[in-house]
Formats: sequence, C-alpha cells, structure tokens
Amino acid sequence: MSRPPSPMLSVPEKKTAAAELFRDRHFFNSAFFTELRDARAAISAAAPNSQSQPPASRRALLLRYHRLLFSARDDPCAFDETLAFTWHDAFRPHLKHSSASLRFEKAALVFNLGSAASRIAVAVDRTAEGGVKEACAEFQRAAGAFRAVGEMMEGQGEATVDMSPRAAAMLERLMLAQAQECCFERAIAAGTSPAACTKVARQAGLYYEEAYAALVRPPLQNHFERSWVSQIQLKAAQFNAEACYRYAMELHEKAEVGEEIARLQFGISEIVNAKKSAKGAPGPLYDSASRLERGMNQSLERAVNENNRIYLMRIPVILALLPAASVVRPASLSEILDEKTGSDAQP
Repeated sequence: MSRPPSPMLSVPEKKTAAAELFRDRHFFNSAFFTELRDARAAISAAAPNSQSQPPASRRALLLRYHRLLFSARDDPCAFDETLAFTWHDAFRPHLKHSSASLRFEKAALVFNLGSAASRIAVAVDRTAEGGVKEACAEFQRAAGAFRAVGEMMEGQGEATVDMSPRAAAMLERLMLAQAQECCFERAIAAGTSPAACTKVARQAGLYYEEAYAALVRPPLQNHFERSWVSQIQLKAAQFNAEACYRYAMELHEKAEVGEEIARLQFGISEIVNAKKSAKGAPGPLYDSASRLERGMNQSLERAVNENNRIYLMRIPVILALLPAASVVRPASLSEILDEKTGSDAQP
C-alpha cells in the first residue's frame, strides 16, 4: 500500500457483574448447567481486564457462553427478582442496567462480540498482505453484531444508551463505513479505475455521514467522547472529498475541465471546513486529510491554468450527486455466532 493506513475506531467492551445462577430456582433446563454457570463466571471475572485480553480469545469465550445460553429457556427469569444480569454502558461505565431477561443477556453478549470483532479489525496490519481483506471482514462482522443488538432490544424498554436501537444503528453504520474504507484502500492499491473508486469513496462518506448525524442528536449527543465525533466527522468529509478527487480525474481524461474545477473546489472546501470544526481527531487523520487537500489543490491549479489557456469552460455552480456503491454488508447473526470464527484462539 503506497500510503499509510488511516486510523480506525474500535468499540469498547461492556463490563458485567457476577450473576448467581441456580438450576431449579431460575428454571434452567440445560443439561450443561454447570458449564453454563462456569462460563458466565469466567466472563464476569475477566470483565475488568477484558480490554487487555486478546480479542480473539475473548470472542471464543463469549461464543461459548452464548451457545450454552441457547440450551436454557428463552426467557425463564423475567418474574424472578432473585436473578439480575447487570451490564455497564460501554462508553459510560458508571451507568448500568440490570434485568432478569435472557434476551437482554444475549443482546449484551452479541454487543461484546461486535466489540471483539472491531478490536480485531483495528489491530490488523492493513499494510500486510491480506490485511485489508481481514480487517474488512471483521468490520462487517461487527456491523452485523450491532444490527442484531438493535433488533433484539427493539421494544425492550429501559437499558443503557449503548444498547438502544439508535446507538446500535449508529455503530452498525460506523462499522460499515470502516469496512467500505478498507475496500477503498484495496481499490487504490490495485489501481482500480477512478470511476469505480469514486463510487466506493462516496459510499464510505455516506456511511460516515449517517453515523455522524446520529452522534450529534439525542439520545447519543454528548454520550460519546469528543474524539469519536471528530474522527467520524473528518472521515465523512475526507471520503466525500476523495470521491470528488477521483471523479475529477475521470473528468480530466474527458477534458470536462469546467466540472473538474467545480468538483475539486467542492472537495477541498469539505476538508477545510471539517478540519476547522473536528477538534480532537487523531493527528494521523489530520495528516491524511491534509495530504489529500494538497493533492487536490495541485490538481485544481493545473485544471484552472488549462482552462484559462485552452478550454475557457464555464464553471458550473450546481453539481449533481456523485454515484455511490456499497461493496460491504453486515454479517448475519449465524455468521457472527459461528464458533469456527474463534476456533484458532480458544481460551
């Protein structure tokens, strides 16, 4: 890869408190009750240090416990006040919610499977052979996990903000944006045509825009770190600019210099405005956006000179929306819960 990979975001894992499980009192009919209870105890015991554990090992533990839960009754404890599954908000750990619902327990586990997938993706060396493909697959797995959380929590009443359908939808879009970004990196490295790169970049920008729009409105507003909001805002602007840049290359080949100039001007303004307001984004992302801005300014200077000397074309004021194409999808829940995913890292 000719250019350094841009920083990505991973989702922190939800912490949980210990839960006392009793076969008879809580109506578990699992033939593997002891194994289930031990697996739950292992998850809660490891929770304080979960971020320091290898995420692949953590995923294997979560998958094992989730499989065991499916051997229990679907929701046996809603009427039993002696049982409480307690989970903390991933982004505001001082906030927590307790419930006797196994549906809530399963949703929290799937959330942490999404977290593990995102951590694996971010840790991948995308400059290594096959790295971009691996990271892309993990981000799609994370997107599917957060989509499933939103579906599982729909109509479930009170919970922490991170488990709300709106938060789940935002996290799904963010993971899809990062998966799409991986595809853009692969397209650039492979020398894919500007027309195809335009569509991939534009869709990445749209995914980032959707995530950003959710972050700046209630109930997510002020719930996430400012650095998260700034990074997503700047990424949205960067990929909208990338789409303009790649489309401008195509226009230059067609000698459509007037629109080329307009696209470059629009893309540059996107980056300039985002850099002013997106305070707290990581330095490497600012550097990446600045490199893109410099490249676009050089192309703009060349196009303006050529237009003044040769083409004398009018610069359009109104521009049509650029085409977009999604080349990623959220993984299905069955794919996420496939224990072969974590078979190479059993705890």
